[in-house]
Amino acid sequence: MKTFDLTTVPSGLAPASASGTRVAVLLDQGQAKLRRIELDADEVIPPCRMSDDVAFVVLRGSVFVTAGSEEELVAAPGAVYIPGGATTRSLRALEPSLILAVLCKGAREDPPGASS
Repeated sequence: MKTFDLTTVPSGLAPASASGTRVAVLLDQGQAKLRRIELDADEVIPPCRMSDDVAFVVLRGSVFVTAGSEEELVAAPGAVYIPGGATTRSLRALEPSLILAVLCKGAREDPPGASS
């Protein structure tokens, strides 16, 4: 079992870009990955192509979450779930925001002919 204090800034948290976006990977184990993301007002995580399921939990502030051609405003305390598929995803903060990204990696399949 692992616990995380999301109210404190983890050591080693560094700007991911010159704009001030701060991202920390809290866990990357097995099929789960947790990221703590801090965005200033008007900060953007540009579109990136992802195929895994992801949930964005907005702990503070409000962000527009885009998946493919869909866009939703998510305000704290709120969350959005985006199922897997080769879609682009992005975030745009309307105000200073704290987001927890929960990535659920696809199940690993045995190659054909492998025994369990």
